[in-house]
Amino acid sequence: MNKICGVLCALSVLLISFASGKTVERPGNVTEVTPTSTTTPPSPGKLLLAIHYEALCPDSMYFIRRRLYDALNSYNWWPNTDLKLYPFGKAGFYNNTATGELQVFCQHGDEECELNALHACIIETLDIQNAFKLIYCMLRSYSNQLNKCSRELNLDVSKARECKASRKTPEILAPYGKETLKLGISFVPSIVFENDFNPYEQSSIRYNFERFFCKEYLKKFNIKLPTCD
Repeated sequence: MNKICGVLCALSVLLISFASGKTVERPGNVTEVTPTSTTTPPSPGKLLLAIHYEALCPDSMYFIRRRLYDALNSYNWWPNTDLKLYPFGKAGFYNNTATGELQVFCQHGDEECELNALHACIIETLDIQNAFKLIYCMLRSYSNQLNKCSRELNLDVSKARECKASRKTPEILAPYGKETLKLGISFVPSIVFENDFNPYEQSSIRYNFERFFCKEYLKKFNIKLPTCD
C-alpha cells in the first residue's frame, strides 16, 4: 500500500510540474519538463486613416461609397484600419456680430452644415464600423436619410438624435473643424495617412486609394497585406 501511495504522489508531482513548466528534481535523477506554450498570433497593426469630407459633396459621396467602403469590406481591411471621419470639409466659422455667437458656414449651404453635424453626432455615439455603415447609407441621397437608413441597418440612433437636438451646430462641429482647418485643405474629400497630410498627392490618393493604403501600411509595419499586389 505504501508503495502505491508513493507512486501516486510521484505522478501527482510530475503532472503539476508539466502544468507549471518547472523542472522537478527527484532523488537520484532530474526530470526536465518543457512547457507547452500556446502562442497567440499578434493582433494586426492599424493604419491611421483620416477622411475629411462633406455630407453634400458629390466627390465625398463617390469616394466613400465607391472606394473606401469597397476597400474596407471587400479587402477586409477593417482589422488593419484606424478610421477617423471628419464631416467638415471646406466649411468655416465666424462670429455673428448681431448675436455675438459663433456661427458656421458650409460649402453647400446651411443644409450641409446640419447634415455634417448629424454625421458628427453619429460618429460620437456609435462605434466606428456602425457609424460608417450608417453614413455610407445616408450618402446615397442629398437629404436626411437617418430614419430610413437606421431602420434598414437596425441601429439605435436615439443618442445621435439627442446629440443633434440638444447642442448647437457650431458646437458639434467645433472639434472636427479644428482638425480640418489646420490642414488648409483645398479639395474635398481629403485623405490623410498617419497624420501626414500630403496636399499634392490628393488626386492620386483618391483615384488610387488601394495602392496608397498598401504602400503606407508596408511603410509603417513592414508588412505586405495579402490583398496588396
